Amino acid sequence: MPFGLKNAPFYFSKMMSEILDGGDEYAVPYLDDIAIFSRTWDENLQHLQDVLERIKRVKLTIKPSKCKFVQDEVQYLGHIAGHGKRSPAELKVKAIQNFPIPTTKTEMRAFLGLEGYYRQHIPMISIVTTLLTDLLKGRNKKGNNEWNEECTKTVELLKNNLTSKPILHAPDFTKHFILQLMSQIWGMGSY
Repeated sequence: MPFGLKNAPFYFSKMMSEILDGGDEYAVPYLDDIAIFSRTWDENLQHLQDVLERIKRVKLTIKPSKCKFVQDEVQYLGHIAGHGKRSPAELKVKAIQNFPIPTTKTEMRAFLGLEGYYRQHIPMISIVTTLLTDLLKGRNKKGNNEWNEECTKTVELLKNNLTSKPILHAPDFTKHFILQLMSQIWGMGSY
């Protein structure tokens, strides 16, 4: 990709999406990265060959030293994924653990943004964060928060849920599913 082009990342992403069009069941592009995933070894070889042929067809090149092939788990966009599971990357978990109690609206936005990136891992996050998002309302965009003990408990609850190694599993449609009201897990009343 040529350097210095104003919209280069956009056009490169668009080009990669076009190259991999139709292969989105096993290949996901993100800028200059492509994650290829499969259920079996044979499938993986087929998917890898397909992606490499698509890249060759449009006369792009790949630097082998920057490639990682046949990984059980990969770190990708702040997640660790593999074996039908996905969890937050350790570095991000530590950042959340070490995040100070937000005292300003700017810090609150930063905290909620970090937590929101992992919203899939936190059951009923919109209900849990209501108290914190309410602190952001008002005209003063950078003022101090009206902090109380309930806000501290909410921040600690959010931190604990993300730092307790939450793992998302891909559904196994050969097994039965059990649905559970999430408010019982969080120790909250019914909604």
